[in-house]
Amino acid sequence: MRPTAEELDILNDQNFLKLKNSLSEKIIQYLAKIERSLAEEIKEMPFKFPEGTFLKAGKISKGEQYQGLPYFILDYPRLFTQKEVFAFRAMLWWGHHFSCTLHLQGDYLQQNKSRIINNIFTQNALYFCVNDQPWDYHYQQNNYQQISALTKETVNQHIKEKGFLKISDYLPVTDWSEYESFALKSFARFLNYLQ
Repeated sequence: MRPTAEELDILNDQNFLKLKNSLSEKIIQYLAKIERSLAEEIKEMPFKFPEGTFLKAGKISKGEQYQGLPYFILDYPRLFTQKEVFAFRAMLWWGHHFSCTLHLQGDYLQQNKSRIINNIFTQNALYFCVNDQPWDYHYQQNNYQQISALTKETVNQHIKEKGFLKISDYLPVTDWSEYESFALKSFARFLNYLQ
């Protein structure tokens, strides 16, 4: 098996990985800055998070292979158990987008489902996860659809059958300077749907 000419060019490029590494470090620093801003917001808000939600600090993680490309994630606040999920996730997916997602699963979702569904249908610029499982983050039709293209009955049925709700929105990766304000606005907006 021989590499292609394009692959050999990359193999010969000493600068590409150095740039990727320095950019990766900047992305992690930016997510840490967003985490600190979210922490300030959380301190000031009267919102009652589900019991067990970790509010002291976010978790920043990264990987190299989400559909073959690197990704960077900030989960904050977060609650991940076998039965409950309450997580706000900011994610940068290399070459695609910077997204913000609220993932709910378990008792909190079931107790507040009607109100949440009514509230999210007041929005047009919002994406709802229609996938069978909640762990994909691309915006293709089989994963996310705009809420305006769905009905309350469809969303209610999805939650009943799949047991989770995931709402999201995104920016192009080129909107770097907007990530922080977008994350803060998305966080406030998503929590507003829960009240």
